This record gives sequence, structure tokens and C-alpha cells, in this order.
Amino acid sequence: MKILAQFQNIIHYLIQWFFQKSGIFIRHLQRFLPQSKLARRIGLILLVAIFLFELAIWAVPLPRHRLFRDSSTLVFDRDQKLMYAFTSRDGMWRIRTSLSQISPLLQKYLIRYEDRWFYWHPGVNPLALIGAFRSNISQNRVRYGGSTLTMQIARIMEPKKRTWYNKLIEIFRAFQLEQRYSKGELLEIYFNIAPYGGNIEGVAAASWLYFGKEPTQLSCGEAALLAVLPNSPTLLRPDYYPERALKARNKLLNYVYQSGVIKAKEYHEALAEEVPRSRMAWPAVAPHLCYELKRRYPEQSRIYSTIKLSTQVLAENLLEAHVKSLRPDGITNGAVVILNNQTHELIAAVGSADFNSESDQGQVNGFLAPRSPGSALKPFIYALGMERGLITPRHYLEDVPIDFSGYSPENYDRSNSGLVSAREALERSLNIPAINLLADLGDDGLYQLLRKAGISTMAPDDRYGLTIAIGGCEVNLLELTALYSGLACGGDYTFPRLLKGQAQNLTVNMCSPGAAYIITGILTEVSRPDLPACWEFTSLPRVAWKTGTSYGHRDAWSIGYNPHYTIGVWIGNFNGAGRPGIVGTEAAAPLLFDLFNKVKQRNQNEWFMQPPEVETREVCALSGQNPGPYCQNLSREFYLTNASPDKKCQFHQVAVLDAKTGYRIPPHFASMPKKTREMVYVSWPPRVASWFERNGRFIHRLPPLLPEWQQMTPGQAPVIRSPLADYEYQLRGGVALEYQKICLDAAAANDVRKLYWFIDGVLFGTVAPGDKLFYLPETGRHQLVCQDDQGRSSKVTLVIKD
Repeated sequence: MKILAQFQNIIHYLIQWFFQKSGIFIRHLQRFLPQSKLARRIGLILLVAIFLFELAIWAVPLPRHRLFRDSSTLVFDRDQKLMYAFTSRDGMWRIRTSLSQISPLLQKYLIRYEDRWFYWHPGVNPLALIGAFRSNISQNRVRYGGSTLTMQIARIMEPKKRTWYNKLIEIFRAFQLEQRYSKGELLEIYFNIAPYGGNIEGVAAASWLYFGKEPTQLSCGEAALLAVLPNSPTLLRPDYYPERALKARNKLLNYVYQSGVIKAKEYHEALAEEVPRSRMAWPAVAPHLCYELKRRYPEQSRIYSTIKLSTQVLAENLLEAHVKSLRPDGITNGAVVILNNQTHELIAAVGSADFNSESDQGQVNGFLAPRSPGSALKPFIYALGMERGLITPRHYLEDVPIDFSGYSPENYDRSNSGLVSAREALERSLNIPAINLLADLGDDGLYQLLRKAGISTMAPDDRYGLTIAIGGCEVNLLELTALYSGLACGGDYTFPRLLKGQAQNLTVNMCSPGAAYIITGILTEVSRPDLPACWEFTSLPRVAWKTGTSYGHRDAWSIGYNPHYTIGVWIGNFNGAGRPGIVGTEAAAPLLFDLFNKVKQRNQNEWFMQPPEVETREVCALSGQNPGPYCQNLSREFYLTNASPDKKCQFHQVAVLDAKTGYRIPPHFASMPKKTREMVYVSWPPRVASWFERNGRFIHRLPPLLPEWQQMTPGQAPVIRSPLADYEYQLRGGVALEYQKICLDAAAANDVRKLYWFIDGVLFGTVAPGDKLFYLPETGRHQLVCQDDQGRSSKVTLVIKD
């Protein structure tokens, strides 16, 4: 209301100014005006009327929103092939189109047939209005309107009954339109809002629905039909009244032919064209992606994606067939993503097996739905470990039960191997070695990497802990596939481009090219232990790949890549129901390799170049460390010259024995016996040695030291596994202390025969390695010490509260 009042004040001021200045203006015009008083008054009235009319043209608001209406959306593939179409918000087919996108022939037809003086009149053609008036009077009914194209725009903008009063409003609006827009802009507006029957508005929507093409590609006959349809869009609808439409089209063709707009050959070819008798069906390819693109780019009437239509259709068909084969096992859905590693473009994206299936929730977008990745993130933990110099492919990792402040992870098959190489741990997708490695990475591990890459499903704080290594977080298929594409791109993660011509997204370095290359080599192993025995691969493409299975068998993943493409597959149920068959290697991997076999690639044999920082070396086959003097079995491995650990093997040690008594002689013993012999033994890590012994695995125990040895020998101290360091134990009220005993457990090296436990300086008990003691808790703060028979010790503080 305030704005309206200000506007009225401005108008009042302009009128006042006009009457003040009009006296000066009229005095100058007196010499040209008739001298009679009446004539002067009439002239003045005309001047005032013209001024007020011009003022009204600019002062009266024009409903622009009715000229520039909400557009439908068309989504195309990378080669401008239509994939999907959406109506506008008001349910109309109306596609915003520039004049340059409309056939010049159609423009000529329209102007010649409807308003040949369009480029010269000011919005109204007086001769046409007079002719229409005379015809209507002679026929005693309103039949002709004499409307220009500008007046037709005004009528479409504000539909009204055909009366003389409304005709005057239409004329006024035509003058307004002409003052505000150029002729080209008016023609473009007309082509965008002209009615074409039913819920079709604008020439682009009509061109697609009647002919299945853009308005730039119209033939002579097609352009003629679209030029004449807005005259009577209901009565001339070709899908309802094809004969009427044909007659009207031919009439226009004859007119433009007689007017010299087209030649005889074009005229006869156009007459021979058939009129469409039904609307074209819109294609429905990549519906999930098209909905997502429309959501991301709501203002674009035409969205040109990076999708390759043939690859998209292939992926949709293969996924549908694959899920159909899994339905007997209660598995109803899946998703596929294919990325181009060179261009970082999304080539195919399938959100579900059947978009139209309500029972299977087919409209859920499977490639954007957050799901647990299972083991699919483990390669990135190993890549970080290699880059930080913690491991190499052959370096050992412990695979024994462990407890992290109450969290006790298990391997998928609930078994342990004791000791494995990093390569074997990743190939077998073992949980415990990966979690141990993640713990060694500290506060700059997998979570921080995923946050740095901008993974959208990551919480702002690290609430996942070590469980993130085995699926304790959520990711979506698109971003997970892009992470693997980062390995294919030398460790650089880039979120894929979705639009053709779009600038490349920000690149984030995940790891070095060398670490990515080594991880790729491990993931390329086809004959891996985690493959089902029933698989018989005969012609697999060379692919680096990894699977994942979430807790409860709810999600099966398989991601693979080569230099050209990265393909991600997810299989499961959108309702979250788990099934025994939802396993990465069994449910998802077959589709992955089927896609790799059928997606066209330039060079199947091309592979990644070895970075200069990657070289090969010999290492101890057991420890994976640089060979020591006592390592007999060696293996070759890739390593990073600028990062890999350079430590000599700590496993193979030698003990000097008294040849006569068999006692072990301490190092640097002054009274060395005359006859000695050497015994090479494996010094296992304490946890591994303890686990081997508890599980009946034979390990060598070193002979005892010479009795006269009184000093402590160097080596690895016992590792206290329970109680946990700095952990506060809360006694439960109402429960007898007998049932709240605290377990004392430690792992020791294999040269240890006895462990001594001290509480607050007092010997509590003596056990063999692998055995446990149980302490009846007493409230307070206690010092707990575990000492082996070599004099090496470890200690923890034990706090017990009521």
C-alpha cells in the first residue's frame, strides 16, 4: 500500500507539471494551431489525451508473470538425445525457447499468415480492425477480430470474452507490449505461450509432442501445421481432428505458396506430409538422475547431461535382468553408477531396477541413498597406511582378537589367522587388521579423508570411531564410486560432472600416485580367497575391484575401475531387509564384471603407468620387513621410495646356546663357554605369540638362561590386555563382588615362560603366558604391574569406583 501511494503521488506530480508547462508549449504552437477558440480547445484536449494515454501505458502494471510462465523441463544426454521430460508446475507442457531455437520457416509462415505488417505497426493495425468491424457488421456476428500478433499476445496474457470493451483493453495492452519489448522479443513471447491444444503451450512443446523433435528441425509441412494451430487449438488438434488440421495446414501452405514464400517443390512435398494423429510418447530413460538434475537446476528448461544414452540403457537392462535373477532370494533392487575417469563425467546412473514398481519402492534413488558400505572403504585405509610409512604390501599385520575400550571387532567369518601381510588382509577383506591399521593412523585417518573429500553423508564430528573401517558410517553409491575413480586418477578425488560443458569440480588429493598404484595392484588380483568357489571366470577384463557387505546382509557392494571407467554396483532392498544372499562377491560382483565386459572401451589392454616413486625390493616373506641376516625366505614387493618403512626384520632372531648344557647364553656374557651353538628362532609379536599358544599353534620356546645370569635381558615387555589402561571400573550395586572380578591377562614374547602379577607392589599371582588371573575388586586407585621371567615389565593404573 505504501508503494502504491508513492506511485500515485508521482503521477499527480507529473500531471501538475504538465499543466504548468503546457501554457508555454501551447504558446509556441499557437502559430500552427487553428485560430478559433474551439479548435484550440480540441487541440489541447487531444494533446492531454495523448499524454495521459502514453502515461497510462507506462503507469498501468503489465502482468509479466503471464508472459514468462513457468517452463517444463527437458533432460538430454551428452549427444542431445532426449531422455526425460517434466511438466511445468501448473501441469502444462510449456518449454521455454529462444527465438534462435525456432525454425525460420515457421517464423515466416506465422508472420505472413497472421500479421504480415507485424514489423511496421505499433501493436495495432487500424486497417485490419476496420475490415474486421465491417465483416462482423455485415454478418451480424463476431467472426473476425482483426488482431495483430501483439494483440493475440495480450489476449493470451489476459483471456476474456470477445466483446468490444475487451477489444479496447486488448488494444491498450498491445500498445503497452510494443512500448516495452522489441519485435523479436514479442515474437519469442508468442511462440512460448501460444496454445496448441490441451495442456500444450508454446511451439517447442508442440514440436516435441506432435513430431518428437526440436522446433529448429521442423519440415515445411510441420512448420505450417504449428503456424496455424493456435488459431483454433481445440478444433484443430491433430490428435482429435486430423482432417480439420490437415485442411487448415494445406490452406496456409497454399497461401504462403501463392505469396511466394515457398517454391513449388517445397509446397508439393509439404502437402504430401501426413498430419500426426496422436501425441508422441516422452522417453523415460534415467528417471532418477533426471529428477535429481531438475532438482539441482530448477531454472533450466533444457538440461544437457553427461550421460551416454546407449550406456545408460545398457546399464538399466543389465540391472533389471540381474535383480530379476535374485528375486527368488528375496533381493528386489539395485543401483549402478558408471564414471569416465579421464573426463570425470557421469556416463550412466541407474537408481533402481524398476522405477515404476511401487511394491519394491522403485522411485527411491539407489545411487544417492545413504547406505552402510561394509568393507568397501578399506582400500583407503591401506592407502593412507602406505603413504604414512606404516606398511608395505608384504608388511605384517596382526590378526588376533583385540579389545578397544569395550569394542571387540571380529572378522567376517569370525576366525583369525594370527599374522597376515597387508596384501592378504586387503584381498581377504579382514576386519581386525584394517581396524588395527586405522587405530595406528591416529587422528588423521579415514574419517578426516572422507570429510576432506566432501563426502556428503559424513557427520560433522567423528562419531564413528574405528567402526568406520567396516561400515559404521553411511555413503552413497555415486560418491563411493567417485572415491574409487580417485584411485584410478592417481589418488585425486573429483566429484563427477553432471552437465555437459560444466567446469570440473574441485580436486582433493587423497593419497600419492604411488600409494594409489600399489593399492590398484592389490585390488587387481582376480583369484582372491573371498570369491565363491562356484565362480568360473574365463574372460574377465583387467579390473581393480573391491566388494563390501554391510552388517546384517543389508547391502552388497562391488566397485571396480580401470584406466577408462569406474563402475559401482549396489544390491539390496530399499526397506532395509537383510537376506543371506546379499553378499558383495555373490550379489554385486557378477553384475560389475558383466558391465565391464559390455561397456565399450577404446583399449581393453591399457593399464596404469607405474609412478617413478614406486620401485620393487626384496623383503622377508614372514615379516615383510627388510631382510636380516637370518631371513631365509624372501619375497618381492612394490614399495614407495619416499615413504615405505626401512626397518630390518625383527622376527628372525638368533640365540647362542651352551653346547654342553643347552642353556641360553645372554648377550655379552663375560664367561662365554668354549663350545656354543646358534639357534635361529622367530620372535613373534606378543599378542600373536599368545594367540598361537592359546589356539594350539606350535611355537618354539627358548631354553632358559644360564643360572648364573642375574641381569635382565632386553626385548619386548609383556602387553597388558586386561584391565585396560586408565579405564575406570564402576562397581554395580546389588551384585556380589564375586561376580565382578577383573580379568588379568597379558601377551608375552615366545622367550617367556612365566608372568608375575603385582598389585600395589605386592605379588598377586604367577601364571604361564596365555593364562589368566581374576582379581576381586577393591575400590580405589591401584598400580598393576606384569613382569616376565626376563625381568621386563609393563604397568597400568586401575581405578575402581562404587
